[in-house]
Amino acid sequence: MINLLQELQKKYGLAYLFISHDLLVIEHLCNRIAVMYLGRIVEISPTQMIFEEAMHPYTQALLAASPIPDPDQKKERIILFGDVPSPITPPPGCHFNTRCPKAFNRCHEERPILRELRPDHFVSCFLYE
Repeated sequence: MINLLQELQKKYGLAYLFISHDLLVIEHLCNRIAVMYLGRIVEISPTQMIFEEAMHPYTQALLAASPIPDPDQKKERIILFGDVPSPITPPPGCHFNTRCPKAFNRCHEERPILRELRPDHFVSCFLYE
């Protein structure tokens, strides 16, 4: 099915809004990725940049959790602790602060804005200020 979507995309110049938690499928199908957490975009970038150099801690955790097709290849896992907050009543500040292993005081008080940190690579995180 994914290959058919790709063929149709090439043949007819289609654009898709593809929503998935399966990063391997996204890597195969998409040119650009917007990573969301509790309804907020935390990172936007061309696909290759996300897979080579994810910057937001949530994006890094997602990539670390995705399976690797090669059983001999190992990667470091990032374990997120705590429960996912309610999207109806998110925590103040950065919505990821309750689970982020790198959160500091400012993350609990202010909401970071999405900023272009590299050409065509946008991140919403205080770690890069």
